[in-house]
This record gives sequence, C-alpha cells and structure tokens, in this order.
Amino acid sequence: MSVEKPLPASVWRRHEGDLDFEQPDRWFKGEFCNPFPTSRAIDSSDVLLGWSPPAPIVSSQSKVIAFGSCFAEYFIRFLAAHGYNHWTAPAERHAPSEENLLLSLGQTFENVFVVLQQFRWAFGEFTPQEGMWITKDKVCFEATEERRSKVRSTLTQANVVVITLGLSEVWFDQIENEPLWRTMPERLYEPGRHVFKLATVIETERALLELDRLIQKHCSRLKVILTVSPIPLLATFRNQSPITANQVSKSILRVSLDSFMTSSTVIGSGRYFYFPSYELVFGLFGNPFEADNRHIRPEVADTVLEIFRMAYTDIPSDKSISSAALPEDTMRSQIRALKEEIQAKENVIQELRKAADDRLAIIQSLDRRP
Repeated sequence: MSVEKPLPASVWRRHEGDLDFEQPDRWFKGEFCNPFPTSRAIDSSDVLLGWSPPAPIVSSQSKVIAFGSCFAEYFIRFLAAHGYNHWTAPAERHAPSEENLLLSLGQTFENVFVVLQQFRWAFGEFTPQEGMWITKDKVCFEATEERRSKVRSTLTQANVVVITLGLSEVWFDQIENEPLWRTMPERLYEPGRHVFKLATVIETERALLELDRLIQKHCSRLKVILTVSPIPLLATFRNQSPITANQVSKSILRVSLDSFMTSSTVIGSGRYFYFPSYELVFGLFGNPFEADNRHIRPEVADTVLEIFRMAYTDIPSDKSISSAALPEDTMRSQIRALKEEIQAKENVIQELRKAADDRLAIIQSLDRRP
C-alpha cells in the first residue's frame, strides 16, 4: 500500500483567478483599480497615469529655473535647445564669472533641507554663519546681501521651478541646527558639531510643507515641478552597502513626495506637479546607466525629456504639430517606438560585448598554452 507523500511546506498552492482584477465580479475594486501591466511592456502612459498635468505647464513665455541634483540640468538644457526659457536671471559674481547662485551652484542643493534653506535665506528668514557653506572645490561661499538680493529676485521673477531631489543623507551643523551643503573639509570638520543623519519621511515632508509656506508667501505665482533624480548616491555615509543605502534614500524621498503631493491642501493649490523621471528611467529601461553606473545614457535622458516635452510643455514635436494637440494613442506610439529603437541598440551592444568576451577568452586560453 503506497502512502501519499505530504506536500512540502515550501510549495505554495495557487488557485487560478486569485486576485484577478480583470474579472470585476470577483473582487470589490473600490473607486480606483489600476492593474500593474503584466502581459506587455511598460510604456510611459503607465508611469504618467495620475500625474500628467491637465494643460502644459511650460510655454515659450515661461521663466524656468531648475536646481537640485545634477539631473535638473537636463531640463534647462532641453528647454534652451528648443528655443524656450529666454530670460536673464539676475547675475552675481562667483569665481571668474558673473552667475546667479541658483545657476552656478544649483547642483549643490540635492536634498529638500538645503533647498528650503535657500528660500529661507533669500527671503530673510536665515543668515548662515561664516564658513557654513562650502562649495565642491572646498571654498567657503560668502553669503553677501548682494547675493541674497539676486537669488530673491530670481525666485520672484520665475514662474516655473523644477526641483530635483537626489538624496536623504544629510550633514548638519548641530550647533546652528542647520543643514550643510555637504560634508566638511577635514580642516574645518568639528566632531560633535558637524553630524551626519539620514532624514526621515516625517522630517522630509515637514520641510516640503515649510517650503510651501514660503512659496505661498513670497512667490504666489510660481508653479513647482518636483521630481526624484535617478542618479544614485556617489557614496553613503552609513555602514552598509551603497546599493541598499541608495534604495533607502530614494524611497524616503518618494514616500515623502507622495504624501505631500496627495494632501488636499497641495492638490487644492494647483501649484505643484510631480514628474516621475525616476520611475520612467527604471520602468522603461533595463540598464539606464553608462559604464560608471551613475550617469544616465544619452538616449535614456533623451527619451525621458521627450516624455516631459509632450506632457508638461507646449513645445511642438515639429513646426506644425503641437504636443498639446497630440492624441494619447499617438503619444504612446511615439514613446514605444523610441523605446524599441533603444532596446534594439542595447541588443546589438550586448551581442558585440559577448563576441568580444568570447574572443578574449580564446586569446587568454592561447596565452596559457605552453
């Protein structure tokens, strides 16, 4: 008599139709139910769902500034390349050139706390102590009244700002209770004063709400496009893998922004918009980075910016067709074609890489022969 063996505990039983939202009579779906695409490739419309503005935010008359992570620079260069954003921000003297602080040091403001600090400084709610602000070339930045005036003028003249948040790892001056632009040079570092911390979701959302207070008070006509940079941490100051630390850092930003963007106050203001650049980069591309694992490949950046053009600006795709007039199906097909073209290039690169590896292996085996 044969005894039937019990099913191993590690084997899961799955019944056909479990949580199948394609059959509406099976499960209550609530007001919204947007299934994750499982039977086809993800396209831009999947990522933009719920975030695309009802009308273009950026027009040929818009005065746009962008700062935050170095990814913010892509937006300004893209607008300039299409003949948009022709205005002169108030200049200031920095190093050998006359540039505005938000332009010359825009990549410095990678977290929401230093972004908020710039607004507080511009509108007279904060003045940094000498030696608090350090540039990437390890030079102390002097926060003069002239510079404050120029930054304030820039913020009040602009009508669109793109803020690209890059990280949640922040250095603070514990005595002044203020964020630092970055870690301090060794010659200026003071143990117990200059401290590192990982900002929490609550702290990040509080900073966003404080930023909103200043914008409402001083820049009431400003439209704000918030986005998360796909570019990873250069290094983590935590005792763990930079890969996992980067995921935590980005997750904190994304959760904070989602809570902020979906609050009734923010929705009611009509001032804030989220552009999912982070999700587009990782949702549409298997390998978006160059060989250094940090910089976005040009074709990836071009695709993300093309999506931005179609959904957030009125830049026409050519001289006769306005992106605002493009039907949704046309938008999808254009992005799908771009994605397929890039995927084809990726396949060729992989084939060439495999051929090179095979050839190298043959050469190495020949070198080992006596």
